[in-house]
Amino acid sequence: MDEVDNNYIEKALKELIPVLGIKEFVDHERIVALIGSKKVKEAIKAIALYLGLPIEVNISYVPKGYRPSSSDDFQSTHLVKTDQNNRGTAGITAQVSIPSNLPFYGTPSMVNFPISVRLSENCAENPATLIAVMAHELSHIVLHSLWHKEKQNEFYTDLTAMILGFADIMKTGRKIIKTSSFTDQGFMSSTTTTHTETTTFGYLSDGNFVCAFNEIKSVLNKQKSTKKKLFKKLMQFGRQLTKMRKQAVYFDKYLEYLDKNINQEISQEDGNKISAFHQPGHTDNFLSIVRKNESSLQGFLKFVENLKSYTGRNIETMQQYEAQLKLANEELIRQHFLLQKDIDIMKKYVSFIYKLKLWFT
Repeated sequence: MDEVDNNYIEKALKELIPVLGIKEFVDHERIVALIGSKKVKEAIKAIALYLGLPIEVNISYVPKGYRPSSSDDFQSTHLVKTDQNNRGTAGITAQVSIPSNLPFYGTPSMVNFPISVRLSENCAENPATLIAVMAHELSHIVLHSLWHKEKQNEFYTDLTAMILGFADIMKTGRKIIKTSSFTDQGFMSSTTTTHTETTTFGYLSDGNFVCAFNEIKSVLNKQKSTKKKLFKKLMQFGRQLTKMRKQAVYFDKYLEYLDKNINQEISQEDGNKISAFHQPGHTDNFLSIVRKNESSLQGFLKFVENLKSYTGRNIETMQQYEAQLKLANEELIRQHFLLQKDIDIMKKYVSFIYKLKLWFT
């Protein structure tokens, strides 16, 4: 394919990110470990899952140096650039077959849908490169399953893999550098010649890749910052709920203390209010609100802690949680104020020693 400029890359990213969202970088060390343990199928399935493809992977191996042709069922173009005769120019071959009945992306039909993958026997020699290659190849599946208008576009395919969490490992794995040395022994001296061969995988030029990587990192950092702020607010809210739980304990303990120490002077006004505290269900509404918010908080935290993919829906969910959190916090403040007034009435008649003891329990 022809080279493209960075304006083309930026335009493509603006088209893809609203459709795909953007993912935090994959934990590629775990995938590298799988490849190092000769668990290539498991590694490829892990790559597919992170791309949002819960597929079943069927691998076949071809000899090192094998060059794909257009006469079989493997229609995707392998990641390594080709020469003028459409032959691969590097030693790793990786292809996926794209079936005509491919389910739509994100639907239940995609679960365990069989996808055939062809790999060269030497594929595990460079784990980072294999991950980069397969992220690209499986991104063909992503774009085809979305019926994306650029599903045949290799630049868009590279960018899809980067957007969906593989930008960092592609930065490492997109180049293989091999160095060889030859020493010519002369009569009085010797000359050593060093030859360095760099193979670049993918369709993005170095400039294209840097442009895409920086833009993706910028968008990702913005979303991660939003998530971090929401998480901080959730933790503060959790501490507020714990404080209110403790407040309910103070209410019960102070009332219990006064019931056991009835021989003290209590103003008539305070006595009437304290008598009302004994009515069944006096703190039920307060505790019900605390329990409801504790349950909601657990759901919010679970969502935020597991959030790796910043799709439009997930970003909207974060915004909704923040709005709900604001309303819940306002209600807690009101309830806290009301119960604290009751506690302050009783507190006047509780001994300092008992209050100190309760403080340290």
